[in-house]
Parts: sequence; structure tokens; C-alpha cells
Amino acid sequence: MFMIFPKQFNKMKNLIYPVLGLMLCATACTGNDSGDKPEFTYDAVKPVDFPASLAIPGFQFPQDSTTLNKWISESKDDSIYLHGWGIWTGITSFTAENTKGDSIPLRVYETWLSPEEMIDSIKGIPLKRSNRTNLKIPHQLTHFGSALQVQQSINDSIHESVSYSPAASSFAIQQKIFMATALKAFATQQRTQIPFFPNNAITIKPVFKLLPATSGQKVFSIATWHGPIDSLASYHEKDWGTYVNVDITNTIKDSNTYPLNDFIHYRLNAEDAYYFNKQFTENSGNKWDAKAGDVVILVAMHVGTREITNWTWQSFWWAPDADNPPAPSSPAIAALRPAALKGAARHYAMTVAYYMVNPKEPYSGTNVTGKPNYAFNPYLEAGFGPGVFNDSISYIATAKGEKVYSYAGVRTNCMSCHRMATANPDSLFNSNNSNTPYVGNSYVSVNDSLFKNQLLLDFAWSIQGNIDTTGWAAYIASQQQKKK
Repeated sequence: MFMIFPKQFNKMKNLIYPVLGLMLCATACTGNDSGDKPEFTYDAVKPVDFPASLAIPGFQFPQDSTTLNKWISESKDDSIYLHGWGIWTGITSFTAENTKGDSIPLRVYETWLSPEEMIDSIKGIPLKRSNRTNLKIPHQLTHFGSALQVQQSINDSIHESVSYSPAASSFAIQQKIFMATALKAFATQQRTQIPFFPNNAITIKPVFKLLPATSGQKVFSIATWHGPIDSLASYHEKDWGTYVNVDITNTIKDSNTYPLNDFIHYRLNAEDAYYFNKQFTENSGNKWDAKAGDVVILVAMHVGTREITNWTWQSFWWAPDADNPPAPSSPAIAALRPAALKGAARHYAMTVAYYMVNPKEPYSGTNVTGKPNYAFNPYLEAGFGPGVFNDSISYIATAKGEKVYSYAGVRTNCMSCHRMATANPDSLFNSNNSNTPYVGNSYVSVNDSLFKNQLLLDFAWSIQGNIDTTGWAAYIASQQQKKK
């Protein structure tokens, strides 16, 4: 059961567009656009590493895997929560990188590379960075056609991508992991997995909303999370029934209105608006009309680090009462926010998935039992219904021999989901290039029969969604020549 608080139940008078992901302008700069593309002035933006020191007692990055696994096995939740908050503090820290005409310096994560930019680097195409990275259409939600069914209106439309930290992007470029030819070569070498990312690799998936501030409107209503439902069903943002107002003037004072400065945000420039409209036109009758000066607010972000074999997973979303966030976060998690986390970044809730099953499961094995560990992002997964998941394997087996089914977004776990990230070496040139399904919270062994004849992608669905087939025909021809 859940409650709707009357003061938060406002009819949404303004259309707020949810958009996910930071993307780079590499796509915009390779000459693929036709006709009316405006000319933009590019400023140099350097990808910034995770800060070397954050003045957070007890936190370091990367943390030794032995230490992390000890925290997991001994249920040292406070240490895990602090570590997640330390990662959030680091990636949202301000840098010395600035963009022309913007008084707000870039945060660490805003400087990182996208798959498109990394692919261009692999191909030797010079990269051009322009201010913050441009927003782009998602790849991962098209893994199965059923996943698209959750996007039934503009209010529910979501657009996502990922960005990689310098350590992760350098590895990806060196190993050419986005190239179909490289993935096929790994499989030909009888490998079942791609090479592992380094332990200081970080990947992110941000979620934004566009507030059309140039319309003259000063206050906008956005849906906010109040907690999950108990049923195995989709729970779309439009159904939450709880809203807050965002005041872009930072002047209005009332109990349900929050200043723009409580959100991580920025304003679109002309290039941002151009590519937003270009990428997010869903059909000919549904045109986006973003303009320079419109406001973009960060409402959520998935963050994964390769500090342990199964990666650490922490997910963040904006919360009206960040001291007392609802499940899958908690006041206990919020209480571990370090003093070094300040400003708008402190207004976000966190959930963590450092294991799939409680207590911690083995890396591989069978007949693993335990209790669920639900860890999802409301703005990313709550809208997913049973049709998105494989219901026959989406469950937790308990010690009593019962099954707790999890084939709904509100019963998912980041680690369970990303364990399924694979590519089919025989279908790399197809859009349907993976045979593994999405799953809810469940134990998934690295040796599961599901992965037979698949290439495991080290938990990175972002690879599967961005495979580039350049050079594929020549590669196949060369392999056939070798067999003669």
C-alpha cells in the first residue's frame, strides 16, 4: 500500500519531457547530418578523472576488492552506503572545465565520453567536444520489442545512453570493445567473456527532464517517487500521483515548491536544442521544440564501478525529502551522506546493489537461496511491466523452497540485470544481437546455461547497444581466406 499526500497531488499543467543520458557531440561532428545543420563553435572539454581526494573519512576509490567483498559477506551496510555516497560525491564534483557562456563549471561526469565518441576514437576520427554532451535516443530499451511498450506517451518517453570515465573509455578504445570485428575475434579465440575493465572503471546512465523555460513559464510540476507498489506490475511515472513544483527563478517559498538550485541542472544552448529536437522526434506528428535557454534537470543516474568482479551498483534519484527517502532507499542510507557532499547533489536518494541475493551469493553455483535485494531506479525501471522480463527465471529461491517472483521493474536488481549483458557472436551485424533476456531480481551464475554460445560483456549492456559493424565484411572475408 502507499499514500498520496494531498499537498503534493497537483495536476501537471506543463509537459515535462523525461530524457536520459549524456551524449557527446561526436555524432554531430562527423559530417552525417544533412542540409540545414547549423554551424557551431566548439570549445575544448577534457575528460576529467575521478578526484584523487575527497576528504571523506573511510572512503577511497578504487577500493580494494578484498575489502569490498568482506563488507558484503559481513553485511557491513554502513561501509557500503558510505562508499556509494563517496562515488556520488566524486562524480558530481565540479571541475576546472568550463563552457563558453555558462557560469556553472562542468561536473566530473559531464566531461566523460560516450560510446559514439569512443567508437570515433577507435576509427581514428578526430573528436570535437562542445560544452556539455548532447542528449540522444536510447539503445538499451530496444533490446526487446516488449520494452518499447512502456513508452506510450511523451510523459512516459525515456531516452538514455551511458558515459564512461577516462579509465573505462581508455580501456574500451584500446580493446575496441564496441567493434563487431573485435567481439567476433574474442569469440573466435574461444573466449566466453570480453577482457575485464580495469578496477577504476566507472560507467554512468543519467536521466534528465527538460523544462521549457523559454515559454515564459517559471514553475513546473514534476512527478516524484513516493515508494513502490506491492504487485508485479508496471508503475509508470504518470501513475505515481505525487508531484512537486520546480521554481526556475529560485524565489518562490512554499512547502511543495523547490528552487531550481536544489537540482543538478543546466540550460540548453543552441546546439543542445538543435540536437535534442533532432534526436527526440518520436514520430512525424510529435515534434519536440526545445530552445536555447530551456532548463535541463538531472532526476536520476545509474552508476557502476568495476571494483569487484560483479561491479558495484549504486543508483540515485532526486528526492523532495532527501533525509527520509522511500524504498528502495531509506533514512539509514541517507544518514551516511558525507559532509563533503554539498549543494544540489545532496538532494538525491541512493540505493545499492553490491549483491543479487541476501545473504551474498557465490560468483558461480547452483541451488543458491536467500532473500530478495531490490535495487532499482524509479525513473528508469519502475515503468517496466512483466512483458519486459523472462518470468520463468525472474525469481529468488528462498531457504524454505519458495519462489519470490520478480518480473516487474519495482522488483529488479542492477547486478542481476547487468549480469545478463551479452552479445551473440553469430549475430553481431544484426540489431537483435543478444540472446539473453532481461531478468528481475534473481541469482544469475556466470556459468548459467543461458550464456551458452554467448559472449559475456562484463556487465556492460552499453556495449551490446552500440556495436559498430564497420569493417565486418572485410573481417569475414579475411577469416574465410585463412581457412583455405
